[in-house]
Amino acid sequence: MLEHYVVFQARPGRERDLDSALRAFASSIADTLPCLAEFSWGENINPSGRQHGYTHGCHARLTTAAALQEEYWVHPAHQLLLGQLDDLCEDRFALDYVTGDEAEGEVPR
Repeated sequence: MLEHYVVFQARPGRERDLDSALRAFASSIADTLPCLAEFSWGENINPSGRQHGYTHGCHARLTTAAALQEEYWVHPAHQLLLGQLDDLCEDRFALDYVTGDEAEGEVPR
């Protein structure tokens, strides 16, 4: 499994727009990718993260590390979201890690 976390720092006054974009993405990607085992998103309620301006986060659990680039990244709904994020966010970053037996193998880069 690959765990793909992204945190978002919404531009001032764009928090609701980012929320709407994440909601639309979640709806569009649901049940369309066999490699997507789980997807969640929401507003950040952690005080230290909020203190740094990170307002939202999302998590995708993918069945393989390769699926991130080969299926998830190129999905039309993901491409649409990516096209909106520069306008909606001051900053964002992703954290990816492999779990289980696959973690002992080579991770594609």
